[in-house]
Amino acid sequence: MKFRNLSIKYSMMIVLVAIITPLYFLFAMINYNSIRNGILSNTQLAINQTRINIIDTIISTEKSYELVSTYYDEMMAESLTLFNAEYAAKQGDVSTIDLDAIKARYHNNLDLYIIDENGIIIRTTFPSAMGIDFKTVPDFFKTLTELRQGHDPEISHVTTDLITGELRKWGYIPTADHRYVLEVGISPGSLSQYVTQLNYTDMEKTVQDNNPFIADITVYDKNHIMLGSGQTETDPTRIAMIDTVISNGTNQITPGDLGLLGQEYIYLNTFPGGMNDSQKVIAIRYQYDDIIRQINGTRMATLLVFLTYTVFSLLLIYFLVTRSITEPLIRLTNRIKGVSGTNLDFFMPVSGSNELGQLTQSFNELSAKLQSTLVTKTYLENVIDSVGDILIIMDSDLKILRINQYTRLFLGKHCGQIVGSPIDTIFDSSSSLRDLQAKLILNPRLENIEGTMIKDNHQKTTVIASISAYRSEDGQILGYILNAKDISKTKQILKKLEESNLFLKKQESILLTQSTIDALTGACNRGCIFNILEDIHANTPLLYSTFSVMMIDLDHFKSVNDRFGHQAGDTVLVETVQIIMDNLRKSDFLGRYGGEEFLIVMPDTTLNEGYQIAQRIRIKIKDTRFYHDRIELTISGGIAEWDHNSVSELIETADRLLYQAKKQGRNTILRTEKS
Repeated sequence: MKFRNLSIKYSMMIVLVAIITPLYFLFAMINYNSIRNGILSNTQLAINQTRINIIDTIISTEKSYELVSTYYDEMMAESLTLFNAEYAAKQGDVSTIDLDAIKARYHNNLDLYIIDENGIIIRTTFPSAMGIDFKTVPDFFKTLTELRQGHDPEISHVTTDLITGELRKWGYIPTADHRYVLEVGISPGSLSQYVTQLNYTDMEKTVQDNNPFIADITVYDKNHIMLGSGQTETDPTRIAMIDTVISNGTNQITPGDLGLLGQEYIYLNTFPGGMNDSQKVIAIRYQYDDIIRQINGTRMATLLVFLTYTVFSLLLIYFLVTRSITEPLIRLTNRIKGVSGTNLDFFMPVSGSNELGQLTQSFNELSAKLQSTLVTKTYLENVIDSVGDILIIMDSDLKILRINQYTRLFLGKHCGQIVGSPIDTIFDSSSSLRDLQAKLILNPRLENIEGTMIKDNHQKTTVIASISAYRSEDGQILGYILNAKDISKTKQILKKLEESNLFLKKQESILLTQSTIDALTGACNRGCIFNILEDIHANTPLLYSTFSVMMIDLDHFKSVNDRFGHQAGDTVLVETVQIIMDNLRKSDFLGRYGGEEFLIVMPDTTLNEGYQIAQRIRIKIKDTRFYHDRIELTISGGIAEWDHNSVSELIETADRLLYQAKKQGRNTILRTEKS
């Protein structure tokens, strides 16, 4: 039996069941998803808060270490200098150095170590460290080798001793012959009287007790040692993950159940730079058994409520539909069968004031209004066809009811191809019919809508349209009228104007770059670097605590041009600038002062810090062979720190120091202290 042949009572029941059941199911699913998402959201918040607490605990503890650590920096720097001088006095014979005397000089707060080129401690005042072989810790052995082959001392932050697990602080300096690394370390007792060491085991247990979602948590240092237990990780998968996190400096995660985290490896480095001895990895593994049980219980409860409401609602609907709707509608339908489209002169007796009575009254009023307000079809079509623009009349569902003659000619289609189709069938638009309907609900009059209409030959034409609703006398929307104009030629003109404007902007950008960058080396030109210097000077000490400037000049550069030609000289300048840029920080600025002379501006940089950078650049240039390994080169320089003096005084001081360095034999960086 076809649906349309069913009794009204059963048809209404089927329709209402088809509507009510999905709605109940939708509400049940929305409620379930809301509860589920709330559970997952709270779980994620707990995980995030735990992560924040762990990181804050470690960072705040290590920051407290560093407050004590800085107290010893000056003493350690002095002791390293004394230690190195003693080595030089003994002419490299480490067996004759009196380590205990040096230790006593610093009230036994220091331990001393001598590490040979194989990474083995061969002499020390700390007996348990004798014979330690640092090759077993490859990363640290690599650092020691770099220190031994270098020139500068290095003082570490407070870290954990690999052997004893106690808090220590070390300083290192290479011997002049690069055979040994001389090391001093603050004794554990000296540090323990000021700071309390973080108990990682207790912290990890507390975190697990307070968060049921954490299966286990471990904090590693960069050498794969589990902080707290002192054991070394042996799982190759975890070791590889720790190395990845340390080398990249980024967190790594693996997904778990329910879209939450399964495992998380968090990178932490309290004091970036230097020896990077504060790098750590926090490994957390999560479990969600309780959450899964809670979500499964919520799903079952939601299903039970859905079934109960559905059965009750269907029984109630059946009773109400039968008594209140279907039977009166059947009676009303039988009484209006005599009405037809050509016979609108009908009248039906009204019984009651309920919806059925109002429906009967509406039929009577409709008949009277149609008879008094109908306009002939021919007159209406003539009015529509007289419009000289695109004109389309649509119903409330945006289906085309009528188009004028101009539109038929514009599209090259006859009415049969268009009338009855949704309006979006003649438009090539990214907006769907549903989007347009939604906009019209919010605003029944839309203007300046740009779109593309498709003609019969598949040609696309850009139009700008407006859509407005037409209403009944009581204000109800009956449909919409679309009016549009062809703007294809206007769009072409605008596109050409935009292309011209884009070309002018590119040219302006090129000219701006050329006005600030030295064409040969790529560094700032003289005007640009002076503007930067003036700006930094004007904002010190408001934005910058201090700053330093450095003048650098290539030694004997004229001989390069004389021997190899100006092309070789240009190549040397370019290669020199690249070395300087590679050894500067992101916050520093380099400018070509003139010829082979360069000016470097370093914000928030003291004289000593700038001097270290200058020495690094000088050594790198001295050790580099330029122009296809044919030219050796050195630089001389002068560096001065701002001391409430003017820009010209700073430049003059740095320039004077530069020429003093030239007179002292070149390959030298000179500095001056603040007055």
